[in-house]
Amino acid sequence: MLIDPRHLIQLHMIVELGSFISAAERLGLTQPGLSRNIRLLEARIGVRLLIRGKHGATPTDEGKSLAAYGRALYELSQQAAAVGTAVHDGEVGELRLGVSFSLANGVISEPISRFLAQRRKASIRVTPGPTPRLLEQLESGQLDLVVGGTQMLPEEHGLRFEPLVGNELAIVGRKGHPLENVVKISASDLRQYRWITCLELDPLRRDVEAGMASFGLTRDAVALETASLSLVVATLSRTDFLTMVPSPLATSLMETERFVRIKSDNVYRLRPIGVAYRLNAYIPPIATGFIEFLRAWAKEQPDFTADSGENVSR
Repeated sequence: MLIDPRHLIQLHMIVELGSFISAAERLGLTQPGLSRNIRLLEARIGVRLLIRGKHGATPTDEGKSLAAYGRALYELSQQAAAVGTAVHDGEVGELRLGVSFSLANGVISEPISRFLAQRRKASIRVTPGPTPRLLEQLESGQLDLVVGGTQMLPEEHGLRFEPLVGNELAIVGRKGHPLENVVKISASDLRQYRWITCLELDPLRRDVEAGMASFGLTRDAVALETASLSLVVATLSRTDFLTMVPSPLATSLMETERFVRIKSDNVYRLRPIGVAYRLNAYIPPIATGFIEFLRAWAKEQPDFTADSGENVSR
């Protein structure tokens, strides 16, 4: 014998409220329609479930038993509806996020932590790496989003890049560095110091080398090459070495009050930082929610690019 679960829920609501009229209003049904459904249920079971009177409806013993199942079904449907709403709003699920090395080393922690603090049933699996490799994983469906200084991608790649904040190379040294308070720094000033750079396999390395070349710095000036931000931080803290990093990362380092940005009139602009996603493909609600969150986060950020100086587009 098959019983329509909706009819059991309707029976529960009548028993709960004691009235066909009240139950119909709660369920969004007409009173005649609700009465017809209960008659169908009684016909299916073969017993009387409700005694109708002037003062409402009273359940029989059989009606009470079936109404208990209706109550359980109603509570489950409410829970399912809540989960469905949460999934639709991006409150539940796992986001597979690719993040470029320079952002994974600190900058992305703020929006990720704030996003997750608002969504206690959501999780994010972060894959750091060089942006070109991450974009390949995005295109193949292994990632939902990629955040980094990616290029404007032609649509034939099946990807779209949405820029969020400006970006440029910034020179960073320890707090108290001899160049900290120098108003106008020349190339000869910078050539007095040794430098830390990212590894050659990092796509940022090409930009860093171009930025250093604009100051007349050669490969001989490089003292340390590493992909470890903790090693960069430790070395900068102990020496007068300098490094060139994307401006959002420089901002994060300066917030620790252990490092300063060395001022220079020569500005080397980088690709804007943004988010890439697949075109004409399913994007999970949690990914859509994170994109919207990043847009709002970006509006809160200070301008990561200099207000003056030579602009070099890359």
